[in-house]
Amino acid sequence: MLTSLMPIRDRRDRVIGYAVTTCPADPRRSGSNPDGDARRLVDMVGALTRLAGRSLVVPITPAIVREGAITRFASADAVWLLATESLDDAATRRAVDRLIGAGFHFALQGFPDGEPLPPSLVGSTIVLDAARTPPSALESRVRVLLDAGLRPLVRGVDDRLTRHRVLQSGVPLYSGRLLARGAGVPVDRTTEESVVRAITMLAAFADGRPTDSSFDTFVHDDPHLAASLLRAMGSASLGVRGPRSVTHAITMLGRDAIMDRLVSVAARLIGDAAQDAELGFVALRRARACERVGAALDNAPHARMRLIAGLLSTLEFALGASAPMLAERMSLPNALRDTMVDRQLPLGQLLDVIDALEQGWWDDFASRCGRIGIAPAVVADAWLASWRAARDELGITRNDLS
Repeated sequence: MLTSLMPIRDRRDRVIGYAVTTCPADPRRSGSNPDGDARRLVDMVGALTRLAGRSLVVPITPAIVREGAITRFASADAVWLLATESLDDAATRRAVDRLIGAGFHFALQGFPDGEPLPPSLVGSTIVLDAARTPPSALESRVRVLLDAGLRPLVRGVDDRLTRHRVLQSGVPLYSGRLLARGAGVPVDRTTEESVVRAITMLAAFADGRPTDSSFDTFVHDDPHLAASLLRAMGSASLGVRGPRSVTHAITMLGRDAIMDRLVSVAARLIGDAAQDAELGFVALRRARACERVGAALDNAPHARMRLIAGLLSTLEFALGASAPMLAERMSLPNALRDTMVDRQLPLGQLLDVIDALEQGWWDDFASRCGRIGIAPAVVADAWLASWRAARDELGITRNDLS
């Protein structure tokens, strides 16, 4: 079972949960056995909840509800998503009522045009599709749902115009593609420059050659970056005190170790520049995913170059400028420049695979995996492992996410 987690954001752009999308490991089986696929997904929910650290919206079928298969979970673990029309079945409706009474939470996919919903569903989430809801109908449907005590969530918010329209309608929750920072978000120029400098320095050694004294000068010339590095290295693994200065850190650990730590520091700075910690997490997760997936490919670029490619893939969303414009600000090897401009080279094609997985574009995902010669399951497993690695590397705990 291939799995992707799409962030759900509130009106202040804070991530409050994730919507789960899935596809059978063999895409040719998609839709052939929906109840079987739903059972396999339910078996994964415990692990996915621990991984995400937030509540999940999990699609299931009426048969799963009637069987009581979700009762093994805590009520806070997931919101269970059913097609709205499934409540037309009396047995399913009774099962939903019973489970709501036991503290479980449900969401419905689709505007309820038929019979009135049971009173027990007041406060539940109703998922609308931005592409399938006419703009002229969106505001009225949202108003009807809000007046009924329901909570609309619009998915497929994939551009800023749609986001503006959705928020103007009063929608409290939405999900969709990463979007560039809005003009109303103030720019932290110091952090932005540190991001560009950090990635430029990483790119200078992207071929894996050992770092030299120019790295020391680079870090010392950017006090903001130096302070960020020291904070990142002030962990128990480096002793109670940690390094006192960058020079001390280089002496303790060596330049290559500091260079590797610079990847997570750059990711955190990307989040700071966007005023969105989730984006910093996405940057590091993509970096580690490119590193892991590339290891399974023939003639893959050096691991450091793959890491940098993952970071670069989030810059336009953090800094509010197009990727080609940002590429002009940095001295990048051709393979890295291609990831920001054309994505015609193998490294850019690898990022296309990661993009398709994160968006749940399963048909595109399968074809893109075929283009670079890798099994979809290998990518999916590496992506989940990268999620864990990025979370641990950034020191993210469940308390940080609540």
